[in-house]
Amino acid sequence: MSHQIPLGLSDFKKLRENDSYYVDKSLFIKEVINRPTEVLLLPRPRRFGKTLNLSMLRYFFEKREESLAHLFKGLFIEQDTDAMQHQGQYPVIFLTFKNCKETTAEQCLYLIRRQLKKLYLEYKTLLYEKLVSEEQQDYDKITEEGGKLGNWEDALSFLMQIIHRQTGKRVIVLLDEYDTPIHAGHEYGYYEEIVVFMRNLLSGALKDNVDLEKGVLTGILRIAKESIFSGLNNLDVLPLLRPEFQDCFGFTETELKQLSEDFSLTDKQLAALKAWYNGYLFGDRVIYNPWSVLNFIASSDRFPRPYWINTSSNALLRDLVTHTEPGFQTQIESLLVGDSIQTPLNENIVLRDLTMRDEQDIWSLLVFSGYLKSESVGFSEDELIYDLTIPNREVRSFYRQTIRLWIQKTVGSQRLRDLLHSLTQADWKRFGKRLEEMVLSVLSYHDTAGDAPEQVYHAFVLGLLTHLSDRYIVRSNRESGYGRYDVLMIPRQLDEPGFVFEFKKIDRPDEKTVKDAMQSALQQIKVKQYAVELQEQGVKRIWGIGVVVDGKQVWVESVQLSD
Repeated sequence: MSHQIPLGLSDFKKLRENDSYYVDKSLFIKEVINRPTEVLLLPRPRRFGKTLNLSMLRYFFEKREESLAHLFKGLFIEQDTDAMQHQGQYPVIFLTFKNCKETTAEQCLYLIRRQLKKLYLEYKTLLYEKLVSEEQQDYDKITEEGGKLGNWEDALSFLMQIIHRQTGKRVIVLLDEYDTPIHAGHEYGYYEEIVVFMRNLLSGALKDNVDLEKGVLTGILRIAKESIFSGLNNLDVLPLLRPEFQDCFGFTETELKQLSEDFSLTDKQLAALKAWYNGYLFGDRVIYNPWSVLNFIASSDRFPRPYWINTSSNALLRDLVTHTEPGFQTQIESLLVGDSIQTPLNENIVLRDLTMRDEQDIWSLLVFSGYLKSESVGFSEDELIYDLTIPNREVRSFYRQTIRLWIQKTVGSQRLRDLLHSLTQADWKRFGKRLEEMVLSVLSYHDTAGDAPEQVYHAFVLGLLTHLSDRYIVRSNRESGYGRYDVLMIPRQLDEPGFVFEFKKIDRPDEKTVKDAMQSALQQIKVKQYAVELQEQGVKRIWGIGVVVDGKQVWVESVQLSD
């Protein structure tokens, strides 16, 4: 087997003829053939092999003058005689929209029209001479980039009709990254226009079309049915939460083991690879990020880096993650310290309605885009509730970098460094002063004026403390001693101090003053023995820190819990 890694190569024919290394996903073909539904939609995160898999389907099904059976020699699918009966038997339409993400509707539609024109030119030699005059005129409108909008919206269904008529074979339609133009439309402000065009284009080709043999679509999300797939009753949506096709995208444990043997990974390299790129769950299967795994193996030093995270602007996700809604930020910080959150998920996301008013859509977008994973699922009454976590270190680096840049932008990197330095040096007066300055510049009155302002401060401070993750393990809301602390900081080097935070609002009328509330916070740390976990870790110097809040005012005091 070749050890040439095909980074960025998504053309199956070129990959096989170049004898590049290939993780055998050919049984995907069998699953497509055996699935009784006419149209399949397979949403998966970017860079998980969607384009390569559709390219493989194209070269398997497409009828050509020369046989392409040699491309499948030695692959799993070759052993399935029933499936191989379909090899080279159908006309195929293959379109990819992955590059159709321009800043204006005109530019985006231009790129889509170019894809359609290219498709028409590929089929022109086979079809054109047998068309009647009016059909040739319609054909010319596409190849010459003329015609009205309606000609372009009907372009797929018209081409399928004449292919079926002239070949006697119904058409297999493969559409890669169908939702890329829609994401661009949402980001750059032409969502409605592009949704209408895509709905008309796809509905004409896929809805009740006698010229269709099978349709397979890939993308990142299932865009809400009322937006794109209105009336498409023959659509089978199989997102990553479902067990169908769970082995077909990304690398499984078995495939990773073979990769590690083929490329002679050391135990240390394999451990790093697993920590950084493991952790996805498709159905009930553990999946590794293929793009990052291959980049890791191909690198000369085999040092883990955020390869996948760096392949996209992530603009929408960054805006959502840094939204200052207090409850949402609390959950983000919980995820960052290794905890899970529980929420329902929505498989039908309407991008135009994506706001912080419905956190369920935000969590759903993060799951289906590959930035969170579902650990488990259960029922709450009649609703499915998912336990979500960050899948691996690579994705965690995205959250940390996003929050770090946001904090640096809002409070300043020098001020942040000063705050963290004063904490580790136990300079409580300076720490309290810097914290109050940050609160005044970042948090709004609305954030801190609710019934639980201490939760807002808890989330905010937790976000600041994650910048010390190279020196401290930061935990939140865990049991220790006789209760649950708010924040615990465990030093990675035992000669450094450990910290326990307790956040309190002034609980009037029981706590009439700041002094009363501070005394309550510090007493709670001592009485409930929150320092037990640090002591068991062997930490010698431990500080309890009380943070009392009242609106946008904040006070800090400390108590030393051990020598």
